[in-house]
Amino acid sequence: MGVELDRRQSELEDLRQHFPPMPHKLRQMIEQEVQKQARTASPVRRRNHMTRKALIGSLAAAMLLGTTVFAGVVYRMRTEKVGDYAMNTRIEQINMEERVPADNRLAEGGTAIQDVAMEVSYLPEGMVETEHGKYSFTDNLYKGGVSITFYKMDTGDAQFEMLTRGVKETQEVRVNGYDGVYFVLHGGNSDVVTFNQRVYVAYTDVHYVMEMYAASDVSREDVLKIAEGVRLCPVSDQTVQNRVHAYDWSSYLESRGQSEGVEVWNSNDSVPKSAMANTHAVGEAFAAEGVELTEDDQPGTGNVEIRVADVQISDAISLLDQSVIGSEERQQLQKEVDASGRLLPAKIDYLKYGDGIHSLNEVVDSREVPQKLVYITVEYTNTGTEDLEEVLFCGQLVKIVEKDGQMHLYKGKASDENAVWDEAVLQGAAGYTWMWYYDVHGGERQNNYITNLRAGETRTVHMAWLMPEEELEYLYLDMSTSGSSYEFCEESLAIGYVDIRQEISGSH
Repeated sequence: MGVELDRRQSELEDLRQHFPPMPHKLRQMIEQEVQKQARTASPVRRRNHMTRKALIGSLAAAMLLGTTVFAGVVYRMRTEKVGDYAMNTRIEQINMEERVPADNRLAEGGTAIQDVAMEVSYLPEGMVETEHGKYSFTDNLYKGGVSITFYKMDTGDAQFEMLTRGVKETQEVRVNGYDGVYFVLHGGNSDVVTFNQRVYVAYTDVHYVMEMYAASDVSREDVLKIAEGVRLCPVSDQTVQNRVHAYDWSSYLESRGQSEGVEVWNSNDSVPKSAMANTHAVGEAFAAEGVELTEDDQPGTGNVEIRVADVQISDAISLLDQSVIGSEERQQLQKEVDASGRLLPAKIDYLKYGDGIHSLNEVVDSREVPQKLVYITVEYTNTGTEDLEEVLFCGQLVKIVEKDGQMHLYKGKASDENAVWDEAVLQGAAGYTWMWYYDVHGGERQNNYITNLRAGETRTVHMAWLMPEEELEYLYLDMSTSGSSYEFCEESLAIGYVDIRQEISGSH
């Protein structure tokens, strides 16, 4: 069912659960921030050696306080409760001016921080590294597991402060000699793997803070063992491949400051009707800019055309070739049908957002609605004279409704018009707007790539979604590789959505 897309959808769903008052605009900032990599270093600051007396005093303080000592400064990671459900984590600096000269203390305005490499000495049985800093179980690749990121404390270690919302449990820990904190978060569904655990560890001797995201398929014991096994060491010829790509705390503070006062609801959820002038009909061929990957894995402009050839609506899943999806996905799909293979109703939960500090998300209404299988045939044609390798393809359903000359993203409707809710959340496969089924696989991960598309060749891809019957009349298809069902994207509007509403209305 497309492990890469499932992983991305899982991450977005996790952001929805644990940053409840921040729909797409703020979630997108967080998602982009998590992908940043530090590219610069500050000038080197020369340090004097501590006196032996000061060193002994520092070590004694560390033993008494359970803290970290570096260059005569004692640091301690602490957590404080905020409201009923949030925890504030920060690093405190214990002043030692009477024993250490002022110019030996960690500067609060930009410190030379050396690059480091990460070594992980423990992984639970069955867990493997899928990419640098990301680990998952072999029977659940690219979904769940553990993801490790780092902050480079370029403004000073004591500047670290992180508010974690929706905290269910807190445990202060000592990890490999460093201060840390472990959180279990509220939210999630017992049937779905969610990233409901966090770990922060302060490596103040090298001025890094680790942030570990752990999913519900990893036990607390293993999460802490993995954290215990993380070592930071100088970058060398032997360790350069494990170099930590941290992002500067100063950049994080800047982005966090810019997010203050941002409208909590997505500001790109409507566009003028004229912005969708490039919309295509079923059967129409159009250019697919950016679907080819060049040798450096950057989007190219290969001569690829897309044509949505057919749209079918069904009450059952018999159109699907279940041999092209994994056993776990087949089991999940079976939960959507009865003994005869016909689709069961989909469930919609209506959420009232909590702020994660004084209140949590609350399901204020639920209902079941009939659902249908949307099965779409898409043709990809290489109109150029050169063969193409690793052609990326994506399909996403977007729900759009026209009102007063504006095109709006459809938000759903409740059975009670007077109900007060913030988000209608579809449960099960109906909650996925990204294609959860496709029958062509390629690339390194055997996911949504056409391995080879020869000059003049056409390849056919079948895609599928489950969708509430009452929402079929709003469906458009987004074929861009970077679109979103949460907002109107420039690339999607430029390539053009495919209007599949008429095809659907005549088939059910």
